[in-house]
Amino acid sequence: SHQEATEKEVERILRILQTHFENDRIFASPANTPISFFDFVIDPNSFARTVENAFHVSFLIRDGLAKIKLDEDELPVIEPIKPSEGGEEDSRAAARNQVVISLGQREWK
Repeated sequence: SHQEATEKEVERILRILQTHFENDRIFASPANTPISFFDFVIDPNSFARTVENAFHVSFLIRDGLAKIKLDEDELPVIEPIKPSEGGEEDSRAAARNQVVISLGQREWK
């Protein structure tokens, strides 16, 4: 079903985020360095895939499996949330904060 396909894709995106985050921590960046949201979701070859990636990431945020915040340059960054980080109270507080971004083909290019 469509719902099962979406769930599998969300799980796949989470594994990619976790792997990317861990590899960055090990090889390039200091510990706990989040990843550029735009670098993570944008597919330079497909606007449609970029929109799908952002859609799937939204489920990670909603479910408390990842978080997005602004870096020192006021650009969005994403990182996975460790199971011990996310408490029920934190998930409820995060659910109250929503952000809508507009990304047209011009900005995508």
